Amino acid sequence: MVIAGTINRVAFYCRVNHRDRDYEKYLDDVMRRLEEEYGKQKWDLQIFFEEASGADPNRKEFNRLKAEIAAKKIDVVVTMRAATIARNWGQFMEFMLICSKKNVDVVCIDKVEDAQAIFRRIQEFKKRFFEESDVTCE
Repeated sequence: MVIAGTINRVAFYCRVNHRDRDYEKYLDDVMRRLEEEYGKQKWDLQIFFEEASGADPNRKEFNRLKAEIAAKKIDVVVTMRAATIARNWGQFMEFMLICSKKNVDVVCIDKVEDAQAIFRRIQEFKKRFFEESDVTCE
């Protein structure tokens, strides 16, 4: 949870394919998107960068990010788009539930494919059609 007037801990999760290994070119966009979402804040930026498939459940940096979130060491996650988190819907929902339970926002640079909005739509769908208030990913 981002709190005004404090140094908030932000994780930039960047998963790339074999052709594009330069995560630094996105850092200005990360900071710009954070300012759009939260206004001027002080950020402690951590980078979680890996070259991996979004379908792989054993991504080293992704698992490290989940552990940091579970340990309450992250306030907000920034990523390029929802598909960067995972290409598998089960993995995506598991990650978003971890974030939700720890009050960690997920902000996507690409607003069209925003992870929080997708997560809310899936939760609403499940609630409406299956009368479930929480989504499980088993």
